[in-house]
Amino acid sequence: MNNPSTPDKTLTGLTVLFCVVFIGLAGRLVYIQGVRPDSPRYTLGASPARTTYIPAPRGELLDRRGERLTYSQFTYNLRANPVVISNQATHLAALLSPLLSIPATVLEDRLSIRAELRWKADASTNSAGLVATQWVQVLHTNQSVLVASNLSFVDWTRIHTNLKVFRSPEERQLLAASAAVAHRRTNSPPIAWWDLPRRYRVRKEIARDNREINLAMKRIQPQLREVRENGITAEIMERRVMPHGELALPILGTTTNGVIPIVEYRTATNRIRVRTRELPPEIHGADGIERQFNDELQGVAGQAIIRRGKGRELAGTRELDLAPQPGANVRLTIDANLQYVAENALRQGMAKLKPNWMSAILVRPSTGEILALANATDPDYSPARQPGLPTQASGPSKPQHRNHAVSELVEPGSTFKLVTYSAALESLPGRNLSPSSLIDCEGGSWRPPAGRKKPIADARGHKLHTVTLEEAFAASSNVGAAKLGYALWDSAAPPRATALVKYAEAYGFTRRTGILCGGEPNTRIPAWDGLGTQLILSYGYGIYATPLQITMAYAAVANDGILMEPMLVKSVESPSGSVIRNLAPRQVGRVVRSDTAKQLVQLLTAVVSSKGTGKDAALSEYTVAGKTGTANKMTQAHMAAGVTAHFSTFVGFLPAENPQICLLVCADEPTGSDGRAAYGAACVPVFKEIAREAASYLTIPPSPVLAAHEAATDRPPSRVTDHADR
Repeated sequence: MNNPSTPDKTLTGLTVLFCVVFIGLAGRLVYIQGVRPDSPRYTLGASPARTTYIPAPRGELLDRRGERLTYSQFTYNLRANPVVISNQATHLAALLSPLLSIPATVLEDRLSIRAELRWKADASTNSAGLVATQWVQVLHTNQSVLVASNLSFVDWTRIHTNLKVFRSPEERQLLAASAAVAHRRTNSPPIAWWDLPRRYRVRKEIARDNREINLAMKRIQPQLREVRENGITAEIMERRVMPHGELALPILGTTTNGVIPIVEYRTATNRIRVRTRELPPEIHGADGIERQFNDELQGVAGQAIIRRGKGRELAGTRELDLAPQPGANVRLTIDANLQYVAENALRQGMAKLKPNWMSAILVRPSTGEILALANATDPDYSPARQPGLPTQASGPSKPQHRNHAVSELVEPGSTFKLVTYSAALESLPGRNLSPSSLIDCEGGSWRPPAGRKKPIADARGHKLHTVTLEEAFAASSNVGAAKLGYALWDSAAPPRATALVKYAEAYGFTRRTGILCGGEPNTRIPAWDGLGTQLILSYGYGIYATPLQITMAYAAVANDGILMEPMLVKSVESPSGSVIRNLAPRQVGRVVRSDTAKQLVQLLTAVVSSKGTGKDAALSEYTVAGKTGTANKMTQAHMAAGVTAHFSTFVGFLPAENPQICLLVCADEPTGSDGRAAYGAACVPVFKEIAREAASYLTIPPSPVLAAHEAATDRPPSRVTDHADR
């Protein structure tokens, strides 16, 4: 039968228990706040705030579709202090060998002490106050040895866990002996209660053994604790990862070796700057986009302020933490797929032509967006400065990583004839020139009336006589271009102020393009002697420009005569993807009139006709407008060696009636299959490969007027008399 008073007793007991607990807490609170409010045991001052820094990753470089081209990854370098490790090198090497996949003998060699005597200057002051310096020998030991690098967080955690339980053979023997003593004490045969001498003797033996084991453990424990905590340490590092290998590396750029960062934070009274090793060394851009956008890519480290009291963290202070701010991402106009197509085509061209280097630049004419900018370099090529040439811009230390398309200064050769014909079509008063106007090319050799004693000759045996401007341009006649340059000469004009030079300036040949990857040299006409320079300038000599400048000039013609600034960066974005800053296309200005641009397109289309120097660049589905270019390299080194070498170029755009892409391919000193120097057409196969793949990838509609254009090229052109050349 249940006792009716049981619930009342239970309730009473719980009430009493609650009151006791409440009175105890209240008393404790009164004691802390009232009796001993300043006791360091109960204040935050007992455990000073410790600031822990949280690393922030550097921003990513993305292609136009958001594909990662470069990103940061935190890794660990494993360092050892052989002085601390001392005689445990062999045993520690055996522990780390399977974790690092490094032979134990190699690890043991790295963990062993290397002592050597080094000379050191020692300055001392004598009694007379004179400072005397003498060299003394000091003992130097290797106290920081790099054991392994690029370890992941998982790798370091596994190593750190194993280090915590590291036991030396001597320590394991002592632990085994202690376990044996404990086993003997609990499992020894029972002793009769009346056998007091034996019971006393057994207890004394066990106590003696435990005492000896404990003394031995106390002797070795400090050194082993130091080995576990400071013998092997890790330093966090930040490294840049390129998931596509070295794709577009000359554009993206490299980073410098890091330095220990200085972190700034504020206290109640002042601002403190500290150098902390809790953060990975800061890396900075050395060249390319990494350097130009270093401030945007650089992250800001976070801070965690930790206070502890009575062995536990006081979590109430964590609201003061500052979260790390990763660097902003930079989205490029480069398309990774098109960049791969261009680099792959250049590799094939390098194998066939064996030049010093090759470059390819793919541009959208209407916006100036660079869709691909590729470079390929012969590993044995050394870009030594040639006598007589302007100093070239500095680039990466490795020639194979040099951005030739942006940094190399070359003579444009026949590709510059675009400027000459532009000036002639617009700047010869009263001539009313057109592609069908006539010009006498003098059978391929012409001695100008003034300015030059040596005759001007057409390359490769062209023997043109009276032809149209379209035919002269298609055959790349030097005589035709020189005659136009002679007609453009104005002896009354100030030096370097002729119409031809003005058009060269308008096309951007005498100034930097401002491309955001940097590395551009200063371009100019290095020497000017009046009419003589004007004549050779008309067919592309006596001026030094970069392949990028040539590309943008042709893209201006494809863009109805409007020159655009090369656009390599679309936007700067936050890690979440929101746009921080947009970079819009920028017009430099109108270079030629719209009707002149159409006439120039007609001239460039004729180059790819059946009678032009670029006929092999024709595509079955698109009308191609382009120009070959061959510049003889006449440096002192080449002339002294008696070597004939060329700089070869093919630049064009398609479809000619509505240009969507402009592409340049160039090669420095290419050779043909016969081993002789190759001309501008040598770059045509690479141009066709890139153009065909790019047109397919960008889904550019085929040319609707291709058949009509091919039929028109077979009819004789209308011939309008050019009064300037009668």
